[in-house]
Amino acid sequence: MGCEVLRSYAPFTLHLRCDNCLRESQRVVQMPTGDDIPRDADELIESAFLGGLKFNCRPCGSVIAQLVGIEGGYSYGN
Repeated sequence: MGCEVLRSYAPFTLHLRCDNCLRESQRVVQMPTGDDIPRDADELIESAFLGGLKFNCRPCGSVIAQLVGIEGGYSYGN
């Protein structure tokens, strides 16, 4: 009988800027467990995962934002 260790990756913090009121906000995104999940910011940008995320600015209600930064994911020792 074998044991399977679930791989866990550090969550990503997305830095967003509302296109309407220009307020900046952060959103923490947990990646699901699996083989094809993004492990770093470059893989996250190249994946289709970001396209499925919804944004809603709390102060002004806008649903459009710019992604201005990404933190987190797997560190390669840099």
